[in-house]
Amino acid sequence: MIKVGIIGSGFGLYGLLPAFNSTPGCKVVSIYGEKTDRLLSYCEKIGLKKIYTDWKKMLDNEQLDAIAIAVPPNVQYEIAKVALGMRIHILAEKPLAATYRQARELLDLAREKKIIHAIDFIFPEIEQWKKVKEMIDKKTFGKLRQIFLNWDFQSYDIKNKKSSWKTDTKEGGGALSFYFSHSLHYLEYFAGKILNFESLLSYSKESLNGADTGVDLLLKFENSTTGYAHLCCNVSGLNRHQLIFICEKGTIVLENENRITANFTIKIHTENNTKQLPIPHKHAIKTDEDERVGVLKKLTSRFISSIINKNELTPSFEEGLRVQKLIEEIRAANNRYD
Repeated sequence: MIKVGIIGSGFGLYGLLPAFNSTPGCKVVSIYGEKTDRLLSYCEKIGLKKIYTDWKKMLDNEQLDAIAIAVPPNVQYEIAKVALGMRIHILAEKPLAATYRQARELLDLAREKKIIHAIDFIFPEIEQWKKVKEMIDKKTFGKLRQIFLNWDFQSYDIKNKKSSWKTDTKEGGGALSFYFSHSLHYLEYFAGKILNFESLLSYSKESLNGADTGVDLLLKFENSTTGYAHLCCNVSGLNRHQLIFICEKGTIVLENENRITANFTIKIHTENNTKQLPIPHKHAIKTDEDERVGVLKKLTSRFISSIINKNELTPSFEEGLRVQKLIEEIRAANNRYD
């Protein structure tokens, strides 16, 4: 049985803990975080008694096989370095670190220590996303020519006028680092390596620590596919996540509204027909459960299986490093709109 420790009392509590707690082959034995009423109540409910407010003590005391981290990037880097030195397997949050140098150091150390490492780029775990990936790889509608992304929503921090690391670029926050890190990963998942781009970052006064609130990219991929990607986390009244895949013989539209990972639909547009594919069997979401738990569990299951079987998995720190490189290249381009 793999002994797992959870680090973080935000998504660590309402995402990672329930996902690992229902993953075969492992047991959550401890959690590090602020002792909020929510944390204490949930831990009591599931019988988790070891609650730490010092992550170093948890690593020293618990003889853990693995940890799952959900803390700000700079803190994650510090914790991951110590854990890797102790040969503890790691499932990390995205972005992997606050800088490319930090991410490179973590990947090199993970390889040196021969530990299993993963990162929670979870969108490709969704069944509808896998179906679209399969159609593109099989060229069901011919070669992929263009890909378009439109992702608009209002972040919790902006909506609630909250000052946190998520609106501070130096801490690894901002639309590009915190949200678009997902997009950089899945754009390459669908269309291959990004070769070139033109970028524009936008800003607004509602981001209390001054971080970017919008990302717009013109893209060229290694296989001659081109694309346009747009994300804004300061949009009032609209919550949509849409990907459009223009192929030689048809167009695939993957999208949802007002949710994070749930209720994605697939529509196929061809010359003579438009149809919506059947939605796969839905994960039964408990009334008190974050909708991401069911999707995340697919990744936690592979992570635990990889530890047991001693084989690598993706997405790993390698994908995390790749995304970190793209983030820094986009920031270095320094095209800004206020």
